[in-house]
Formats: sequence, structure tokens, C-alpha cells
Amino acid sequence: MSTIRPSSDSTQPGRHSGDQVARLLAGLADRDRDVRQASALALGERADRAAVGAVLAQLWEEPDFFVRDTLTWAASRVGREAVPLVREALAADRRPAVRTQAMHVLSKIADPATMDDILPLIDDGAPEVAAKARWALSRLGDPRAVPVLLRQLGTGDAEAQNALTDVVASFRAAAVPGLIDALAHADPAARRHAAEVVGHIGSPHAEPALAALRSAAEGPDVEVAVSALMAVGEFSSHEAQLVIADATQSGEPRVRAVAERLRSRPPRRSRLETLQAVRAARQAGAS
Repeated sequence: MSTIRPSSDSTQPGRHSGDQVARLLAGLADRDRDVRQASALALGERADRAAVGAVLAQLWEEPDFFVRDTLTWAASRVGREAVPLVREALAADRRPAVRTQAMHVLSKIADPATMDDILPLIDDGAPEVAAKARWALSRLGDPRAVPVLLRQLGTGDAEAQNALTDVVASFRAAAVPGLIDALAHADPAARRHAAEVVGHIGSPHAEPALAALRSAAEGPDVEVAVSALMAVGEFSSHEAQLVIADATQSGEPRVRAVAERLRSRPPRRSRLETLQAVRAARQAGAS
């Protein structure tokens, strides 16, 4: 196995540094994955702007998952300086693997200025690209992305929908108005998914959606009604308990069974109440 050795020439520190970077860059193309990994790690620790082009060039071609992950980290260490090079790759190379890695880099950098680079890829034909793009948007946290993300509700397989649930829920209160609208969507799959996301957000941020959830729980589509009622079960308010109590009188057996189960369990803590309890326990333990 080849190794990377530092230069012994200490009389010319500038040249020494340049030679070391050159060796590390050469190591990125080594046949031994361990050498590539070590080189990527060392370059990331240096966060050398002059080397980021070579780091990204290797990232687009790197076959090993772990080395790719380290190269992604190394590129993100440079921050916004890497963004123009990522944009160039997105424009010049349409391979799904490149688009996926580009989204991964942008998610690590989390520069708000990259939202327009990411948005077009959230419905990319390659599922892995779309998933990374959605995750990158959640990292930016810009609520302007919410309407675009909500257009994806009810699409894709279960894994894609679960990932989208996490992404949309990360916007918390900012996502709720759009989710209220989605609970009245013409497509039952979108309504079901919207209910799941609202439940994932829970109290207190999603409380404004309670009336829309009640309407969905009383609607004719049983799958939507069950999903809406399960979402209500994630709320801790008295109003939510009233919705559940009313649903125990439903003429639909599945809805009634879910409502009875929810009503019989202990009251649900809101996420805020849970956080406050955890903090109180920590403070008590520290005293």
C-alpha cells in the first residue's frame, strides 16, 4: 500500500506547504481507497480554497461511499467558495451521481443563495437526486421552499414520502398554512400525506390546522379520515380531545376504533412540554 509522507524540507515553508498539497491531491487518485480517504481528510482539515476544484473533481468520480462522504465534507469546509464550482458541475454533467453529490455538498454548505440551484431538482427523475435536493432545502430553512415541496405530497413510494414528511415538518409553523390547504386537495393521497405531516409537526406549531383535520376526519374517504384522526392524536389541546371524542361516534368502524384507542390512552404531551420536562430534569440532576 502506498503512503503519504510529509516533506523533510523545512527550509522553504511555502514550498513545503505547496508540495504537501500537491501530494495530497495526487493521493486522491490513488488506487488504494485508504490513501484516497487519508488525502481527503487531510485536505478537509486544511480547508484550502485552491484545492477545492480538485476535491470536487474527484468527488464526481469517486467510487467509494466513505471516501465520497469525506470529500463532500472537505469541499463544504471551504464554504461558499465551493458553490460556483458545484454550479458548474450541475450545468455540465447530467449524471445522477453528480447531481446527488452536488446536492449533498450544497446541503452541507447551507448557503441561502443556493436555493434556486436546488429547487429544480426536487422532482428530478432520479429518486436519489430528488431526495437529496429536498433534504438540502430543509437545511437552508427558507420558507419560500414550502409551496414547492408541498406539490410533492402523496407522490413517490413510502420511503420518499417519509423523507418528504421529515423535510416539510422541519419548517414547522411556516408549513402549516400550506398544509391546511393540502388537507382539502382533490387527490386523497395528498390529503393523507398532508395529515401525516401535520401530525409530525404536532403541538403547538400545527394547532391552527385542527379545524381542517376535523373536516378531514369527518370526510367520506376512510383512509384520509384515519390519517387525520391519527394526526389529531399528536395534539395535546382540549380542542383536540373534543375532536377525538366526537369521532368515537363515527358511523365508520375504522374511524371509531382509532378514536376509541386515542381516547383511552394517557394525555399526549406537546413537544414544547416534553422539552420543558427534559430541561427541568437536567437542571434537577445538575443541582
